[in-house]
Amino acid sequence: MVGREAPFRPFKGREEVFRLLPPAAAPAVSLVSRRWLSLLRASTSSLTLRLAASSDAAAATLAALLSHYPFLSALTVASAATPARDADAVLLAVAAAPAAARFSTLRLLPDSAVSPTALLAACPALSGLTSLHLTAVRPLSFRWLELLPRLKSFALVNSAASVDYTGSSSDDADGAEAEAALALPLERLSLCGIRSGDRGLGWLWRRCGSLKWLQLRACDGTGDGPASPSFADCLVGLLALELRTCRAVADRVLLLAADHCHALTSLLVYDGGSSEALHRFIQQRAAGLHTLDLRLPLDLHNDHLLAIGAEPIQGGLDPTHNLAALRLQSCVLITGDGLRSLARTATGAGIEELALVSCDVVEREPGLLTFLSQSMRRLRRLDLSYNETLSDKVICAMLSSCRNLIDIKLRGCRGLTGASLVSLLRHCGQSLEILDISCCPSIAVGNVEFFAQRATRLNHMIIEESAVSEELKAIAQRKGMKIGSLLPCEGPF
Repeated sequence: MVGREAPFRPFKGREEVFRLLPPAAAPAVSLVSRRWLSLLRASTSSLTLRLAASSDAAAATLAALLSHYPFLSALTVASAATPARDADAVLLAVAAAPAAARFSTLRLLPDSAVSPTALLAACPALSGLTSLHLTAVRPLSFRWLELLPRLKSFALVNSAASVDYTGSSSDDADGAEAEAALALPLERLSLCGIRSGDRGLGWLWRRCGSLKWLQLRACDGTGDGPASPSFADCLVGLLALELRTCRAVADRVLLLAADHCHALTSLLVYDGGSSEALHRFIQQRAAGLHTLDLRLPLDLHNDHLLAIGAEPIQGGLDPTHNLAALRLQSCVLITGDGLRSLARTATGAGIEELALVSCDVVEREPGLLTFLSQSMRRLRRLDLSYNETLSDKVICAMLSSCRNLIDIKLRGCRGLTGASLVSLLRHCGQSLEILDISCCPSIAVGNVEFFAQRATRLNHMIIEESAVSEELKAIAQRKGMKIGSLLPCEGPF
């Protein structure tokens, strides 16, 4: 109609254009007009918010803001110095948002715990969630999970500063109904800070028969006392198990996993676990593993490497060798003999990814890497990060026998110079796709630019921002190559 402004109706094509804009463009777009601001909000599907530390009306402010985003599917809310009552209010404000039923991912990160009462009230409105991350729940209870019928992934940090609760949980009173309880749909579960005396975990373990991935971090128990009789119920179908800094409980979990995890394909153990428990696990389950990732400075020995390479016993059938990725960090007690023995086996020959991060055996025995590259003919990914005295001579000798690499990480190898890049270009320049040379100060900018220009398949170079020259940026733009640092330059710990 002439002379009148047509009512605003979001146009799907324009919404798609707005979704393609980089996040940094959002402030500029929102200033164009109210119509553009509305369109930007309507096209936003993922939002991260940080609430003011001392706001008395944080929940009300959050509710008002979320009312402008009707099509959100992923939301992260973080806040500091949040009183316990406000953490509940924030959760309820999220549940009251117009897009609550659309949420598939929610990360609620106040530094105080939410209560089970608030979760029971909020979950019906959030029934579409498939992924949930919470800082802490106190008193510890998991019954509200039954109200989230689509939840596949749940993470509980359990580390709120103000939390100090021990004792019984309402989940303890499960009684005979435990046998008839329906399983939760959870497939991925991460728990941090669980203590042996925490009650209510048994209710959760009995209902996690569908778990495929379990991570325990900084846990000194699995709840419900030292015995924790229900914990084994969640292990039968596991495909991946991670134990990070769980020394007090690692042995028990490894022994239970050896007996119950018949389908396990991936194991990660960092900073915890005795030699004996790990050896028994490897003897019983190593044949089925695809990935083994260990950071055990004082608990990994050559005997473990020999057990990894041992022929599996399969009732007269031809043995299978599934191990494709072996990652070792700071394992100071293994020797070159142990690694050579593994490399000579059929298991070692099948390894496609090898990480020897901050392992001084690499520096003690100069010919080791060459031997490994000659024996592991299927090797495609190699991580030698934080071996600070690793020399160009060792790298060049290794690369002459290692021509199929697609990914190599040399982060923190401070002794390397441009000579290593020249050798890498000569032997792997036609295959390499990912290169990490961050924190390698002896490699000159000119060498980096030359490598980026000549490596035909390189699509990602990881390097600290301060080392990225204008010429390197131009090369990356011409080749469509991603460049920059993924992680801060820090040590292996």
